[in-house]
Amino acid sequence: MKRDFQGRVVWVTGASSGIGRGIAKAAAARGARLILSGRRPETLGAVADECVALGAPAEGVATLAFDLEDGEARARSCERAAALLGPLDIIVLNAGVSQRSTFLETSPEAFDRIMLLDFEAQVDITRRCLPAMVARRSGCLVAISSFTGLAGMPVRSAYSAAKHALAGFFQSIRAELVGTGLRVVTVSPGYVKTGVGRNALAGDGRPMTKDDPNIEGGADPDSVAMKILDSILGGAVEFKVAFDFRMRLGLFLSRYAPSVWARLSARHVGLR
Repeated sequence: MKRDFQGRVVWVTGASSGIGRGIAKAAAARGARLILSGRRPETLGAVADECVALGAPAEGVATLAFDLEDGEARARSCERAAALLGPLDIIVLNAGVSQRSTFLETSPEAFDRIMLLDFEAQVDITRRCLPAMVARRSGCLVAISSFTGLAGMPVRSAYSAAKHALAGFFQSIRAELVGTGLRVVTVSPGYVKTGVGRNALAGDGRPMTKDDPNIEGGADPDSVAMKILDSILGGAVEFKVAFDFRMRLGLFLSRYAPSVWARLSARHVGLR
């Protein structure tokens, strides 16, 4: 295993499971020092143990549990993250929540919560951590977006809106940061086998608690994580991963035949 992340401090939000957990493990195997964030300390502790088993030194893996919805907790966590293991070299903004309800079925509270978790909180963390990176003229910001950040999907109106906003925000600051030495990467995964469908919010804001068959048949999160790590070091700053033929066709139709895409995507989620 190459050690091309040797000594780099990587902060991963949403590290408890799925793509975030995969990124943490892959970075540990490649020599990174890690800060793992999520809501549940016990789950983060288990991921930290996995990272140490993969070769990360125990003193080089820290857990930082906090509620992404809590603005004060975000502020404190950004300060702590910057002090735990040294200056942050890479921040992977992976935490968030999906949705499985039509716009008319979605309460304003649920809609706003998704926008907060998937967009506003990510912007807040960036605002708090970016100045130190700019001052050092070194670092990488990584935003985990989604296929729905490229093409609107039914029963995901808030999630798609948040991911489109995230993609636009990171594209804008990438241009603003030209010449600073910083790298800004946006990743748009397709179907990856994670708990995102099970944890997605229904219209009343409660988790769905059932798996999405498309996600269950998706790509392995560990293999996706390896590709994301490679993108951090070089190559495309905006890239798609776990995109099968259906995803590529859907993206094409959404851009060049939007009426066709509307009908097909509605059928795909069982609305028609």
